[in-house]
Amino acid sequence: MKTILIALTGSALLLSVCSTHAASIEGEIHLFHEKESGNTKNAFQKEFGDVVKATCSWYAGDFFGEETVFAGVTLKNTGTKPMFVHYYVAFFDKDKHLVGAAGQGTLGDSGLKPDRPLQLGSCLIKLPKDAYKNIVSYQAVIYETDIAPKNKQ
Repeated sequence: MKTILIALTGSALLLSVCSTHAASIEGEIHLFHEKESGNTKNAFQKEFGDVVKATCSWYAGDFFGEETVFAGVTLKNTGTKPMFVHYYVAFFDKDKHLVGAAGQGTLGDSGLKPDRPLQLGSCLIKLPKDAYKNIVSYQAVIYETDIAPKNKQ
């Protein structure tokens, strides 16, 4: 399982090697299927992170006719300077095989400003019907740094 997570996060390491800090969570999970997109009443919720706090709200549901795992997080910068963040999550079945994965990061050179929440809601994992029921565990990681990405000129 850790090999898959390393492969998923390799690109984040290449983006920002210096002064990058990682925070991760992993564990068992049972995803609920919500009737309405955005209804997070039964969503799996957990907070993790250091300077940037990531609060996950994961559930399965229908998205434009396709069964989807909504794997987004809400980020909050608890520090005093802008932060640059990349988030990745992977879900596994009982045999530790990858079921699906997603990732997203902050864009631009201004970063995530202090005390301004940001929802990373594009982390959608479209699966075959009922495949979300095979998900029994997860791993998630956020990489955070206060160093802005270098602009290519």
